[in-house]
Amino acid sequence: MKYALYGDGVNDDTAAIQEMLDKGGLVALPEPEKFYLISATLKIHSDTELVLGRFTEVRLAAKSNAPMLTNSDHVNGNKNILINGGIWNGNNIEQAPNPQMLADEFGNAGNSDAYKRMPVPADYPADPVVGKPLSWNPDLPYHPDRYYGVIWRFVNIDRLEVENITLKDPVAYAVQSGNVRNFTFRHITFDYNLGNPSPDNMDGLHFDGHCRNGYINDLKGACYDDLLAFNAEDIPLDSPGFGPIENILVDGIFADRCHSAVRMLSCGSAVRNITIRNVYGSFYRYAIGFTHFLQNMPRGVFDNIVLENLFISKALPFEEDWNRCPDWGLVWIQNEGDVGSLKISGFHRIEDTTPTASVEVERGASISQLTIDDVSLENHLEQELAFLDNSGTIDTLVFNKVCRTQGQVNVISNHGQIINPVK
Repeated sequence: MKYALYGDGVNDDTAAIQEMLDKGGLVALPEPEKFYLISATLKIHSDTELVLGRFTEVRLAAKSNAPMLTNSDHVNGNKNILINGGIWNGNNIEQAPNPQMLADEFGNAGNSDAYKRMPVPADYPADPVVGKPLSWNPDLPYHPDRYYGVIWRFVNIDRLEVENITLKDPVAYAVQSGNVRNFTFRHITFDYNLGNPSPDNMDGLHFDGHCRNGYINDLKGACYDDLLAFNAEDIPLDSPGFGPIENILVDGIFADRCHSAVRMLSCGSAVRNITIRNVYGSFYRYAIGFTHFLQNMPRGVFDNIVLENLFISKALPFEEDWNRCPDWGLVWIQNEGDVGSLKISGFHRIEDTTPTASVEVERGASISQLTIDDVSLENHLEQELAFLDNSGTIDTLVFNKVCRTQGQVNVISNHGQIINPVK
């Protein structure tokens, strides 16, 4: 090898690891003396398998302000990339702070009861589009070199497999993926501190447009934004592309006091054929959200969504959290969203924290067919708890089994329209 591989936690291993990746094939990193230190983004090519020991750490050096790993060709695409093992430490405290928490383009730092922002530090990385002073305008075009605080970024890959990974202390998202097809993520652990500067925008696995045909299995640990995000549209600033997200099976989420388990976001592009099953934990914003988020955009489109075996409850947000969002329902359908078929089978809640509804349909949202079976609610609070709180429009509601309740529970609280209720 031209470059030395140290693994001593002091000397920079970026060039040596990249030299190994450039050869392709099987790339197995030996057990280091301490950990591997990198200072720039590693690029993995097609037909490459990167293997590390399960607890081998790769740490991002201070002030690197870059993703730790990406695929080599975002434009023409890559194929057959496998990553197995390792603790990938984004070392967020020693990077530039979370860009989503900075003052807006007018220098407004906010600091209201609803949210906080911080002034842009003088040494903040220059934006690749506007340079300095940084103009944190969400309408700026996407650029792959913009600093966003992610640990990994994957764009345009066919057949991506990731397993036996710990993702530690990102500034923002742990993994951002766009236009990945035929993918697997399994046995993933999230090990997060409380962020830089706060526990906000720290997604787990964040999927943007044109992601399809995926299997996601066994995710463990709390995230301080969406543990899983399926965002067909996102702010242009950070999204590598808008488009449908479809044909994905999620099996196994385990998280206590997590922001949310799964977010589905559509502003016109369909999020469809998604099954989410075996979710265990407590969540302080929502557990599963059908969201719109962006203003002045087409309505959200969701269809063929199946939720199975949810053992979930509410949690309290962290005092350190800079964003003070409302307390949404555990399954939350936001206004300006249209859901075709939604089936909830096996919803079980023991609630000690807040009386927020289990399923909340906001005014302006619609569901063509909502099918529910096998529900149990145990309410330990003095306030009444609703299973379904509907302020939108449900064309057909089917309850296949009686809801088993304990404590003060209102099974259906209807302020909107349920056109065809079927029991």
